[in-house]
Amino acid sequence: MIEKKTMSDQHSGTRNVALSAGIFSRAIVAQLSEALAEPDWMREKRQIAWSLFEEMPMPTAQDERWRRTNLHAVKWDMLRLPEGTYGERGASPEHLPEVLRGLLRSGESVAGRLVLLNGGVVWHELRPEMAAQGVSFMDLTLAVRQHPDLVRRYVMQNVTPGEGKFAALNGALWSGGAFLYIPRGVKIETPFEIVIGLQGDHIALFPRVLIIVEADASATVLEDLVSLDRAGHAFSTGVSEIIVGEGASITYGELQRWEEHVFTCNFRRAVQSAQSHMVWHLGYLGSHLSKTFVDSTLTEDGASCQVHGVYFVRGRQHMDLDLAVHHMARHTRADLLIKGAAQERGRAVFRGLIRIDRNGQQTNSYLKNDNLILSEHARIDSIPSLIIDANDVRASHGATVGHLDEEHIFYLQSRGIPRALAVRLVTEGFFASVLERIEHEHIRRRLTEAVMARLEG
Repeated sequence: MIEKKTMSDQHSGTRNVALSAGIFSRAIVAQLSEALAEPDWMREKRQIAWSLFEEMPMPTAQDERWRRTNLHAVKWDMLRLPEGTYGERGASPEHLPEVLRGLLRSGESVAGRLVLLNGGVVWHELRPEMAAQGVSFMDLTLAVRQHPDLVRRYVMQNVTPGEGKFAALNGALWSGGAFLYIPRGVKIETPFEIVIGLQGDHIALFPRVLIIVEADASATVLEDLVSLDRAGHAFSTGVSEIIVGEGASITYGELQRWEEHVFTCNFRRAVQSAQSHMVWHLGYLGSHLSKTFVDSTLTEDGASCQVHGVYFVRGRQHMDLDLAVHHMARHTRADLLIKGAAQERGRAVFRGLIRIDRNGQQTNSYLKNDNLILSEHARIDSIPSLIIDANDVRASHGATVGHLDEEHIFYLQSRGIPRALAVRLVTEGFFASVLERIEHEHIRRRLTEAVMARLEG
């Protein structure tokens, strides 16, 4: 039985950009804290984040990590915070939009599920046996009140407001999001699912996720970002902070499938202790323009991580994935495989970095990025790199960018297969090697279905 509850152009060089007075103001930050009845320490965190947001410049082409992506098309003056942002409990399942009802009807076994629409909770479930083991799973707004010590200790500590203008903006205006706490030694095999939905025109969304897995514990989480309509314009800046204790393991999946009216900038970071293991399963398929930072910081000896990722752009989509692994200690390991495809006039940028500090002796780290160009005007830039300050390591990277092999297409067509289907089959085969690496059936099925739907669309 389950318990259920119901800016301006980046090239302008301007330091302080005049964003919309509607939601981009210190007064709105204070109003948000007041509406949520937040404790003083959270109000202070928000105000510090807002001050940093005001002080920091918009990212420009002078910043290497933003050189190939700009946000000049975002209509800042049209954005607004959605109604329901303040964490009010929403509708019963019968009144949820069909997309969300479909997720609840999927029949997939979960340890817990949290569904947010425009920042407000519309569905929450957690199996009683999970709660009996000390597991906490709820929206972050509620966790501020129910778990103040944990939230105060960890929130905004691993993705800090000082990391950039949009990290600061999320720190000041976050609402909704999720909190997951797995106590020491508790191992949960069934996944936790976080659904972040966006609906309506001119919406600005600022979700924040905090996951804490204590020593020798384990968990699996899938974060699903989904649009419920194709409204005219929307913007989202999300942050996910993952703390992995000594000897703990976590599998984290992210499926980003916003519709093509959404502009987004996201930050995902895992901070790992000794002998911990982190597995990332990433699927970036949606939005009009996206910039996503994903990194694992291996802070103590013996930590390891794996990254399996796919991205696919079409139309005039622009997708920029910035992936980094930071080896700070001895005997750490990382294995990264990411594949991307582009068709029509879609453009993707992949930046991958393996960084090994002086203390990172006996590190073993490998990064591979393969890309497939499906049309004449599509483009993918792959930029892998290494920064190594240790002298006893194994570290390497590889990258490929190539067009469809016409011999493969000709072979399939000679067997009576139409060209469009032949291209799809070849593309499916291209992605198969990374999707097959996803050991968790729930996440593999969801990502595979999303990729196949993208190919059909």
